[in-house]
Amino acid sequence: MRITSTSCICPVLVCLCFVQRCYGAAHHGSIKVTRNQTKHIEGETEVHHRPKRGWVWNQFFVLEEHMGPDPQYVGKLHSNSDKGDGSVKYILTGEGAGTIFIIDDTTGDIHSTKSLDREQKTHYVLHAQAIDRRTNKPLEPESEFIIKVQDINDNAPKFTDGPYIVTVPEMSEMGTSVLQVTATDADDPTYGNSARVVYSILQGQPYFSVDPKTGVIRTALHNMDREAREHYSVVIQAKDMAGQVGGLSGSTTVNITLTDVNDNPPRFPQKHYQLYVPESAQVGSAVGKIKANDADTGSNADMKYTIINGDGSGVFSISTDKETREGIISLKKPLNYEKKKSYTLNIEGANTHLDFRFSHLGPFKDVTMLKIIVGDVDEPPLFTMPSYVMEVYENAKIGTAVGTVTAQDPDTANSLVRYFIDHNTEEDRYFTIDANTGTIKTAKIFDREETPWYNITVSASEIDNPELVSHVQVGVRILDINDNPPELAREYDVVVCENAKPGQVIQTITATDKDNSANGARFHFSLDEGLSLNPNFTLRDNEAGPSVSHQIGPEGKCPSESLCTSVYEHLLNQRII
Repeated sequence: MRITSTSCICPVLVCLCFVQRCYGAAHHGSIKVTRNQTKHIEGETEVHHRPKRGWVWNQFFVLEEHMGPDPQYVGKLHSNSDKGDGSVKYILTGEGAGTIFIIDDTTGDIHSTKSLDREQKTHYVLHAQAIDRRTNKPLEPESEFIIKVQDINDNAPKFTDGPYIVTVPEMSEMGTSVLQVTATDADDPTYGNSARVVYSILQGQPYFSVDPKTGVIRTALHNMDREAREHYSVVIQAKDMAGQVGGLSGSTTVNITLTDVNDNPPRFPQKHYQLYVPESAQVGSAVGKIKANDADTGSNADMKYTIINGDGSGVFSISTDKETREGIISLKKPLNYEKKKSYTLNIEGANTHLDFRFSHLGPFKDVTMLKIIVGDVDEPPLFTMPSYVMEVYENAKIGTAVGTVTAQDPDTANSLVRYFIDHNTEEDRYFTIDANTGTIKTAKIFDREETPWYNITVSASEIDNPELVSHVQVGVRILDINDNPPELAREYDVVVCENAKPGQVIQTITATDKDNSANGARFHFSLDEGLSLNPNFTLRDNEAGPSVSHQIGPEGKCPSESLCTSVYEHLLNQRII
């Protein structure tokens, strides 16, 4: 067989020729693969070596990416019927016949005219036939064979999923699996080492390692601390040819973040703090903040603050702001600088989510001392009573002293106090007050029956600071005197029947008095002495109250029955009888 100088295939492949399609062992015209056949042109003689009949091949090979100037030699078809006289014509049909693959119809030599890419098409199925040139009759049955594109290492490994983003808990044990990366190589994995990939780490040591065969990335150090370093950029290389020199390579980046675990206890930056709170602070208000630092994040840094002891534990409280993780100190009771000028609190900050794997790094809490300084504030005067009740008789003269209110400056300065009444209402105008002593006096004449009670507001301010004002309510009760005569409850028009019996009560008379019962609990009734008395009627007091009775004459009969009846009905309607 003739070999061109441009052929690069191995000697074994050069001898491959054709696959016979088996139609039966006795078929005379079958095409056989011949070996070591040499054609001597000068003498027109051939030297035939006995072929190995059992050595039958089903495919040719063509090297991919062939870039030579001449067509690439693929192989040779030869029929035993070919005597070398040119009477046999070889015909090639099928995939790529005539375009990619051409055949010398006299010699049976097959060439590839184009550069092929195995990654696009791995093989071609063709058909071969040998015919007699003179008769065009087939000398062999048409046979099918395959031309396989032989792989070369023309594809570098690729990471199709990169770059990667992955996390691993900090403080993980050495050798903890982080991620498995996989590179693919488009070359033929069944031929040579073109697609045999080996992994290595280009960047990221000594923190991480990669298994050269599997691509599994693992931690390479003990106790990697997120608080020391959180992010790592690891570059992984995949190299084909089993990592040998000359192999092609590809790389990818794996961004690894250490996730947090609770391996850091909270710590107060200082062991002693001081807080200033004015004595005027309102109960329930926040008066200060304190914070313990925790290098962890998320729930691992959550904590709770507690006042564990101190003389201010009953005056102050502490709560935890979940957003800022600060301890908010609030006032539970009023402060008084004059009574107590400072308090001490021992405050504990403790993690709420513990990880017992790291308990040996604890305790996961810390304590600090907070001293609270109470600030002196210039306070308004303080009345000795929350309210006052005073009394005065209604016939009191103008200028009569009703009572005295007293207020003092609660501050250590003990400034003098000035009193006054804001005459904003008519009730306030009935009284005056001594600005220095706080004595309240009457300014008008009272009438208890008209206004029995007065409510006034007394104010007190410091002379040195008039803007600081306190107020107190003063109630003044007007005491009654007997200055009102009794009056009949109404006018009475009495009707009596002429035949009424002696001693019969014909009317009860009621009187009222504007004064209270202390000045007239009982009334005395009598007939007016200035008027002539009628002997037929009498008036007497009842024990239960005043009443009137009458006595009629001796006749004792009504002039007519109808008249007595009408009088009787009238008295019934007036509820006299």
